[in-house]
Amino acid sequence: MADWNTELYLLNEEGRNKAVFDLISHIPLKNPGRVLDIGCGPGNSTIMLRKTFPGAEEVIGLDSSPNMIAKAREAHGGITWLQRDINEGLSDLGRFDILFSNSVMHWLQGHAVLLPRLFELLGAGGVAAFQIPYFLGAMYEEVSALAGSEKWNRFFPVKETAVFHDIGFYYDILSSHFSVFDLWTTKHTHVLRSLTDILDFYTPTGFKGYFDQLESQELREEFAADLMLMIKGLYSPQRDGKYLLRVERFFFVAKKG
Repeated sequence: MADWNTELYLLNEEGRNKAVFDLISHIPLKNPGRVLDIGCGPGNSTIMLRKTFPGAEEVIGLDSSPNMIAKAREAHGGITWLQRDINEGLSDLGRFDILFSNSVMHWLQGHAVLLPRLFELLGAGGVAAFQIPYFLGAMYEEVSALAGSEKWNRFFPVKETAVFHDIGFYYDILSSHFSVFDLWTTKHTHVLRSLTDILDFYTPTGFKGYFDQLESQELREEFAADLMLMIKGLYSPQRDGKYLLRVERFFFVAKKG
């Protein structure tokens, strides 16, 4: 996967933080010792964890992206930043009281194996708090159809670029490892100024897997233009000219006995 565009990602920082606030508010701990933010990105979620738990002895932000970790180190102090690949194992980091992950798992394969391995990082009484975007609805159906069209099919050997499962799949994993857990879905509504803002919202996240497969800037620009035409057919402005973007997200919070 190509590295992340941190500037484009942070254009919608306030909107992306909605899920972070929701997830943190459901963590049933007041004074955790060690906190690990898996896939911390540019550090916005990690700094919120630090502010929420000022007494934590250590807060670690971890991401595989050099660009994201560089941005995080530049912006936030008082936190340990690590560039690590989750798939290579994290057991050397020790045990944690909070295992936090916001909008990361959909980039990773093998949830049935990876999640239990991550849960092993929790100490007694530790809490796992995860959020996974659900790439469902007309937007994603249209993107998948565009990628499989006669024009674009040969450029996209991978048509489904995000990994997610239904709630029952995650329930079975959680019930095998925790006696106390909660899981739910939420639709956040993002108020955006223009159709371009909708494209910019998804380009560094939901559409990233498609752009990464295109080898030239010319192709990426042409695909972006086709995406914009698609978006124009899906969204209509409100009376004030703004657009409502609804994003469904899956959450779970589980406490180790």
